[in-house]
Amino acid sequence: MITQKIFFLTILQLAVCWPDFLFFSQNNPSIPIKLTLENIGSSGFNYSQETKFIIHGFTDEGLDEKIVLIKDNFLKVEKYLNVINVDWKDGAKGPNYFTAVENVEIAGNKVGSFIKEAKIDPSKVHCIGHSLGAHVCGFAGKEIKVKRITGMDPAGPLFFNRQSERRLNKNDADFVDIIHTDAGTLGIGKEVGHLDFFPNGGLFQAGCGLIHMLRKEAKILVLRLDPKFPEIIQIACSHNRAPAYFAESIISKCNFHSVPCDDYDGFANGRCKCDPKTGCAPMGYFTEPIYSQGTYYLNTNHHSPYCKN
Repeated sequence: MITQKIFFLTILQLAVCWPDFLFFSQNNPSIPIKLTLENIGSSGFNYSQETKFIIHGFTDEGLDEKIVLIKDNFLKVEKYLNVINVDWKDGAKGPNYFTAVENVEIAGNKVGSFIKEAKIDPSKVHCIGHSLGAHVCGFAGKEIKVKRITGMDPAGPLFFNRQSERRLNKNDADFVDIIHTDAGTLGIGKEVGHLDFFPNGGLFQAGCGLIHMLRKEAKILVLRLDPKFPEIIQIACSHNRAPAYFAESIISKCNFHSVPCDDYDGFANGRCKCDPKTGCAPMGYFTEPIYSQGTYYLNTNHHSPYCKN
């Protein structure tokens, strides 16, 4: 059975034409170049620089507003950088979420293969993925281990009970940091990284009440989790806060200071303190592996700017 599945996935990978690799740099900050193995040498891609792969989630695309904001903020603060938005929209389209989940592994393998075949140094690769895109980063890291993976509320449905080999886990990169904003609903609740951040407790984000369903950041998702089940509707407000927090962390002078703690109740009641040697861990772009592995908690503002340190 396993052999048949591997054979099926191999045939399917050969058949699909996604993902596309949309390359941005200081020389082309707005108009992407679609990278291929044939044109990467003439595209302006700089092999000596770090490369950021940014990967969207279910029903989104490589030029989705959330993903473009992260790209734009990177190019505002980093003079020397390759940024690649990975567009696998044909594999991530709805409403059949169960199909998109199967496509995660295909997309991830293709990202990993592209890194290898294009001879991009994996020690200079940071993969940032939202929702299903976080697991795409994980499968890319299983194909070729990279320097860092940031999971922005990694998708939970159909991943809650998966073994670590079949989802993002901390072995997929030298350093894996996770931002949990909708844990147990659209996002995965368990700790899957070296550092797992739970802003506002990780279950529900400040400013995402029912009245906010019409806010621009809130997206109504229609998805079918199984061929036999009817479609369901979910509001992705808390789920979409993870990329918003990460995007802000790139350019903000406020560091999203986070406290190591066993649970949110302990943090909220002041029973936990920052490490006296390293201080509070920053959530987002500027976090590092110098901080102790485990769970971290913080509170945010209801609206942008979200950081309240």
